[in-house]
Amino acid sequence: MPARQTVLPVVDAEGNPLRLQSHITYKLRVKNGYILALRADQHQVRLPNLMTVHAHCQKR
Repeated sequence: MPARQTVLPVVDAEGNPLRLQSHITYKLRVKNGYILALRADQHQVRLPNLMTVHAHCQKR
């Protein structure tokens, strides 16, 4: 049975989309539906799932 491949978006520590750059070291963490890419000067903060729409963010 072939492995199922899913493309996950890469985001930075603040939840913004990120394009990885060469010659920069990132620590990658696979989260619930996205990849968190942290540089050496960044640390992981407690964030909600960045890929879901939360109740307080929905348009009324």
